[in-house]
Amino acid sequence: MNCTYLFHSTFLLEAEHVMLLFDYTGGPLELPDEKKCLLVFASHRHGDHFNEAIFSLAQRQGGPTVFILSSDIATHLVPHHVQVRWMGPYEEISIHDVAVRTLASTDEGVAFVIQAEGRTIYFAGDLNHWHWEGESEAYNQQMKRDYHAQLRLLPTKLDIAFVPVDPRLGPFYSLGAKDLVERVKVKTLIPMHFWKDSSVCANLKAELKDTGVEVLQLTNEIQTWRNL
Repeated sequence: MNCTYLFHSTFLLEAEHVMLLFDYTGGPLELPDEKKCLLVFASHRHGDHFNEAIFSLAQRQGGPTVFILSSDIATHLVPHHVQVRWMGPYEEISIHDVAVRTLASTDEGVAFVIQAEGRTIYFAGDLNHWHWEGESEAYNQQMKRDYHAQLRLLPTKLDIAFVPVDPRLGPFYSLGAKDLVERVKVKTLIPMHFWKDSSVCANLKAELKDTGVEVLQLTNEIQTWRNL
């Protein structure tokens, strides 16, 4: 699979027969093969993960375009002419030979677990171990329990995992990623949700250097990795 990072939490995965676009909010987007089916995922309603601009993709020429939207997104924002599959937590669908199931986020919406062309892909959205220094100890401990409960529902192996590493969490930015790789065998971990502070990618790679996980090094520019 080829993976293109666009910004923040927006990624395009291109497989042999299908393209998967995650949390696109607008801006430059070049689809490498217009003839392929395009599945457009939106993990939740927050403005850095969902924008009505995604529905312009329904007008593209070529293969079919299907939108897979978290059920917390307002239905009145969706044009009548687009093909939508709504998903809440703990649901499963299969579309164009791609199997999708959801977990519950620790913030808003859902996380996606996807089986596509022999690969297992995890897109966390805002499912994360959000440990905020300004919150109470009780809050942070409950967040830890809630996050670990969702991790127990993941497969034992993930080929590609898109995981938040938010620098606003300060020294706790990597908790979610470290919790994940301690419990699940991850081949390639792709940091996201770092706004414009891509330095956390190098920091995370250093923290996970003894785990055997490949951590992609993202910058603030559009990047493509081939044959993941």
